[in-house]
Formats: sequence, structure tokens, C-alpha cells
Amino acid sequence: MELRSLILMLGFGAGLVQASPIKRYPLDDRAVYTVSVGTDAPTTILFPGALTALDGAGVSGQPEDAPSVLISHQPGAPFFSVRALKLGATAAVNVVYQDRVYALAFTAAGEVDRTVTFHDPANTLVAETKPRLSTERLISLLDRARHFALLAEQYPGVVQQVERSAPKSTHRSGVIEVTVDEVWRFGDEDALVFRLKLGNRTPLAVRYTPARLVVQVGETRFPAAITDGTGLLPAGRAAIVYLAIVGHPDGSVAALSLKNTFTVNVPVLE
Repeated sequence: MELRSLILMLGFGAGLVQASPIKRYPLDDRAVYTVSVGTDAPTTILFPGALTALDGAGVSGQPEDAPSVLISHQPGAPFFSVRALKLGATAAVNVVYQDRVYALAFTAAGEVDRTVTFHDPANTLVAETKPRLSTERLISLLDRARHFALLAEQYPGVVQQVERSAPKSTHRSGVIEVTVDEVWRFGDEDALVFRLKLGNRTPLAVRYTPARLVVQVGETRFPAAITDGTGLLPAGRAAIVYLAIVGHPDGSVAALSLKNTFTVNVPVLE
């Protein structure tokens, strides 16, 4: 089965019936999840992390193959989308995620499920007291922030629970000019992702330590959980850097508001 890229997200759970087209369920590899799909709108299925494999019947990534259900998936992405090509269509997919197999059945009947999101009950409980995200999950947050505009335009279900602000505020961290361009809040992960513009107005290249970037809110300093900074700013140039922070430094839930004033410390290497 050839799978091609689509970008949507849904919350899907086991065996519950809800009236809302937005579904969210705990992961259970002992259940078969029934998803209602439509011909006029896609349905996006979102898992907590990257999917290992998809194996389906009655689905195809090519509409000319005349399957019952069209499916799209970007390799390595934590989500995929499906759409029925005819009324009464049925199909099935087995999703391999973290060495477990989850069974999904699709039917073009009833109210369409627009998004289905799976969550790990164990991780959810841990997150309430001490948020911890894998490197893979953190990278996924950076990617969602980078492509937020495209997702919001073409696949609004993917980002409907993500808050965004654009402070466009500028401050100095030593010789580096820092502009907090955009900030995204991912409530489920208790994480903030920042789009920063780091400017070097000096005549010499400046080196800094990406892993030691710190976001300060009031008197509290939040160390970077992940950043894509290279550690080098050429003379007279600027660079876009994405940075994520998660929870309080002591491991408790931060639930930071986007209304805060954020400053970023960029440690320069002498």
C-alpha cells in the first residue's frame, strides 16, 4: 500500500460513543476503534508519536486505484488522514505504534469524525505532576510550530487546540539581539515553542551554546528542552531558531500563559 503525505490530527479512543466530530480516546491495543469517515471532508488520526507502519484493506494512497477509502500519511509523522470515496464505503487499517498494533475500522455512515486523537493514559497521569516528553515528541512540536500557518489553512483540525501569539518583542542578550517572533502553546504537553530571530550586528562571527538557551518569565528561568540552533551567528547576520520549553524547572506543571513577557538568554562562547 503506497502512502503519501497529508497533514491532519485527530483524537481517537476506545469504544466510546460521542456526538462531537472531535474524538479523543486512550490507547488500548485490545480494542477495535470504529471511525466514521465522509466523502466531503477528511478525517485525521493522531497518535502520541511517530508511527512505525500502517497496513490496510480497502484503502489506498492513489484515488485511481478505486479503493473504498483514500489514505494519506507522511513517513515518520504521528498522524494520517482518510476520506471515503463513496457512500457506504468500509475499510480497515492496523497501526503499528511503539511495538503495539492498534486496529481501526472505517465506515462511511453516520456523523463524520473529523479528528480522532489517541493518548497514552499512563503518560497523561505523569504529565499532570512532572511533564516529560521524548526527543521524538519534542521534535514533533517544533515541526508543528514551523508549519503552523500551512496546517491552520489546509488542516485546521491539526492545530485547533494550539494557541499562538506574535509578540514581535526585541531585547538584547549580550551582543546578540533577540526577537521573540512567535510563541505557540501546546496545552496537552505543557509546552511552549518559540520562533526566535537571533541577530549579530558585530563584525565578527558569534558562537553560542544552543543547549544552554534559557527562557525567562519574571524571576523564573526555563531551560530549553530542545532547540534547532546551530550555535553560530555569522558577522552581521541573523538566524531563525526554534526553541521549546516544557513544564517548570522543578518538573511540575507550568501552564504558562502566552500573555507573559518572555526574554531569552543566549550564552555566548568567548
